[in-house]
Amino acid sequence: MQPDPGAPVTQPPRRLGLLRRLRKSAGILLIEAAVGAAALALVIVGASQALLTANRIAAASRVLTAARSVVQRNIDTALTTTFTQASTPAILAYPANGVVWDDDGGGDNTVQISVQDNNTAIVASGVLTRTVTALSNADNAVVLQVTFSLTYTYRGRTDTVSMTTIRARDD
Repeated sequence: MQPDPGAPVTQPPRRLGLLRRLRKSAGILLIEAAVGAAALALVIVGASQALLTANRIAAASRVLTAARSVVQRNIDTALTTTFTQASTPAILAYPANGVVWDDDGGGDNTVQISVQDNNTAIVASGVLTRTVTALSNADNAVVLQVTFSLTYTYRGRTDTVSMTTIRARDD
């Protein structure tokens, strides 16, 4: 189909140049950029705070788990060491009421709970106490109740982990 020779010739609509369009919206773009930057900053600060808090909680949980391991290790030792009428090991010596038990053999009456940097930096240490009492029973057998309690301070907060077991003589 041929164009109609009698129809008026129309020009395509004139478009504003890129520079002219940016000039008209320059103030709005600047405000949008400032609001976007502020929102991004809030998200970054919030995410950083959340990560730091999560890291603090994880570190406290690691120290608590290490403290439980120290107490459990001593309970296991009390349960598995030889205990006969002829031989009473030091860990089961009774009566002992809240006696400090130097588990790591350092002689300083403290127990290292958590260390880092190839065992050069002590993160947490505490005092381990041992309580051993004889339980009365109808057979007059030697039955001991052994309790280990570890009190430590981490990040200004004092906590205690305690476990109890019962042990009878092997013979």
